[in-house]
Amino acid sequence: MNQQCTRKLSRTTVQRTLLRIGLRSRRLISAPMLTSVHRKKRHAFALQHTHWTLEQWEKFAFPDESRFLLHRIDGRWHIRQKTSENKLPETIVGPQQGGRGSVMVWCMFSWHALGPLIPVEGTLNSCDCLSIVVDHVHDGVFQQDNATCHVSKIVRAWFEEHDEKFQILPRPPNSPDLNPCENLWEHLDRQTERPSTSESSRVMWCSAVLMVTDTCRHLPSTH
Repeated sequence: MNQQCTRKLSRTTVQRTLLRIGLRSRRLISAPMLTSVHRKKRHAFALQHTHWTLEQWEKFAFPDESRFLLHRIDGRWHIRQKTSENKLPETIVGPQQGGRGSVMVWCMFSWHALGPLIPVEGTLNSCDCLSIVVDHVHDGVFQQDNATCHVSKIVRAWFEEHDEKFQILPRPPNSPDLNPCENLWEHLDRQTERPSTSESSRVMWCSAVLMVTDTCRHLPSTH
């Protein structure tokens, strides 16, 4: 730009000009990439449960697993956009995928209680998932997504065998935001977000997680 101008423009001048025409610097939003099919199924789910009461939702247990990076790279890309363009598809980036230097955990909670935080070695497969369900899931209404480990043959067969004790509430595909566990994961992510490169970071991360989950466990039910 400076090469085509008769005088040099400072960074501050460029920023002020962009602000004057309504282009503000914002982070790209990390969210699931939804197709038209996803949106239709989410809309149908919302219509189906519009008239549910608080008492009905109180019966549900919400399980989920999440992976947290121990070695973080700043992936917060910034773009210039107008306020009216917030949450347009082109301003959204898919969530980061975990790999080496990460920790995976499983958790479940309901209106009445926060369950244990279970560490998962590697990736959660169907056998691991079934083992956790058998040990930690109690009779009641159970919501889960369509992850491969959740809908595998052995997991589905176990729930069918115990259908008198469990009711499964299916969730629309690619809709993690419909699980309240996502709020817990976000809180954990904020509390444990720090660059780290040593093995001690895993211990520090686990200590921070225990503090956060203990705090959540003692929150009043009105939260």
